[in-house]
Amino acid sequence: MNPDAVAEPTDPSDSSETGASATETSLPLDRIHQGDCVELLARVADESIDLAFADPPFNIGFKYDEYHDEHDDDAYLGWCRQWIGELHRVVKPTGSFWLAIGDEYAAELKVAAKEIGFTARNWIVWYYTFGQNCTRKFNRSHAHLFHFVKDEERHTFNAEDPAVRVPSARALVYGDRRANPTGRLPDDTWILRPQDLRESPDAFQPMDDTWYFSRVAGTFKERQGFHGCQMPEQLLGRIVRISSNPNDVVLDPFAGSGTTLAVAKKLGRRWLGLELSSDYAKYGNERVDGATDEETLNGPADPVGSAPTTDKGRKLKGHPLVENAASSPAGGASPATGSTATGSSADAQHEAKPAATANPSLRELTEQALINAFLEARTDESIDWLLCDPTLQDRFHALCEKTGLIGGPADWNRELLRLRKAGKTPKLATVRRNELSTDRLDRLAYAAEIAWRETLRKYPEASLDEVFSSPGKSLAFDRIAAKHAGAERDAASAYRWAALRLRKARHSLAKEAKKYHYVVGSRDFGRFQALARMRLDRVDSAPGLYLLRAKDRSALYVGETLNLAQRLADHLASRSGLRLAPQVSVITAADLPSDEYRQPLWVDLVRRYQPRLNVPPVELEA
Repeated sequence: MNPDAVAEPTDPSDSSETGASATETSLPLDRIHQGDCVELLARVADESIDLAFADPPFNIGFKYDEYHDEHDDDAYLGWCRQWIGELHRVVKPTGSFWLAIGDEYAAELKVAAKEIGFTARNWIVWYYTFGQNCTRKFNRSHAHLFHFVKDEERHTFNAEDPAVRVPSARALVYGDRRANPTGRLPDDTWILRPQDLRESPDAFQPMDDTWYFSRVAGTFKERQGFHGCQMPEQLLGRIVRISSNPNDVVLDPFAGSGTTLAVAKKLGRRWLGLELSSDYAKYGNERVDGATDEETLNGPADPVGSAPTTDKGRKLKGHPLVENAASSPAGGASPATGSTATGSSADAQHEAKPAATANPSLRELTEQALINAFLEARTDESIDWLLCDPTLQDRFHALCEKTGLIGGPADWNRELLRLRKAGKTPKLATVRRNELSTDRLDRLAYAAEIAWRETLRKYPEASLDEVFSSPGKSLAFDRIAAKHAGAERDAASAYRWAALRLRKARHSLAKEAKKYHYVVGSRDFGRFQALARMRLDRVDSAPGLYLLRAKDRSALYVGETLNLAQRLADHLASRSGLRLAPQVSVITAADLPSDEYRQPLWVDLVRRYQPRLNVPPVELEA
């Protein structure tokens, strides 16, 4: 994106839509603008920003795609003074500036911000799980969060927001009727030991000036695959809620993966992002555009839930330190049974369920209410089918709401899946086998795969479970599938089921591709012709493979099907661009020694060509 293209003033008529607090800036709101943050900040109007959050490069040698984070101290600190000075100019007198920074320059930047004119209200330590492993010093597991204001007496601080307040000790520990029903503000209470939380799950939670949230590790569903450093949405949610109001303008001068701005949009704020990397700006905009107002923030709202306790994990057998920890009083043994949870989640589903406790905790009651809602909503459907069937989801969500469960549809879906994986849902005696025929699933498979791929592009690294749990993400999947469909365009359940079917088959397909490589490795596509001019009456209605490619010969989609003629006809009948420009080449059953090689060859060809619209091989092998 050209920075000069976004320098025009916004239309004054737009101010009525943003509310009184959404002051006009010289950069259009609700976009991430690509360019140098100091230069772009110079184009932002004075005192137009309600909340600025900055998570700058830490100057520790990390290599981003367009920036190498390694400079001498004077150069780095001089640059920081520049952009902090610009933030002081653009933040409103009642506004706030939050800074996330590592150990190396925390003290220097606190002093610099003070000299520029900010006042520090809090110095918060963000303590995270999944910290970085070190070899010659203690492992790094924290960062610093500074809360700065321009006016100590007049600044936004939403102390009464229920999403910020936490239960008091009187309510949780002492049963004191004098406890404030609205809770209290987080204070400087230290984090309890994991065993304390295990024995009393409703005791103090670590909601203090040592904030406890998991770092967004590479395997997390929340992770955006295009950026190496990412903060959890729940942490940003606390900052946005406490230091801004609906329709306020939230600025992030180092937009990165777009987390701050996605959170701002979900919480009903206007937003403005700056980002040096053209790729990060592009993908960040796509991520935030995909977020919706009132959408639930990703990640567990309960910070303790952001990492499992040791007695809930799967321990590495034979490791001396693990074995010693398991036998110690503070190890992973359950205080109630003395056993540990080992084995896969599939095994856990066949274990006997623990007997109900005489005095169930609030968490246990909530879990049982959720399970009961699902059992009442279903006839004989499985939890997987719940993810696919919007009608069944509506029944389930209505019962959850009627029961008074907190959260929303996405939360209830995710929690039900979590309970199933933990072996807490009952084994269903009768599960209806889906009635979709093999032929029908074959006709839907390509649109389902393309929708999965495009949804991955919109929500990088989101699993299918996450996509189908979130109403917003699943609707995006359904729309993409319908656009590419040639036969059925209003069959959301069928397309979702076809995607789950592909996911289920992915392990065996990847193994077979390696097993038969001596045969499939020598097969390839030959002559190409325009799809729009192809004589389909000359194409066999038999199994086969095909490659669609663009005019520039880049691969668009590699497909496999039980009926080549029907599949190509469906492409031509779709509403997508695939029916217009691409060229096509086919491999028929006659080109293969036997049909058992067809699907392994398909996987091998996807790996070779890396088409734009196929699910990447890494997803098939994950």
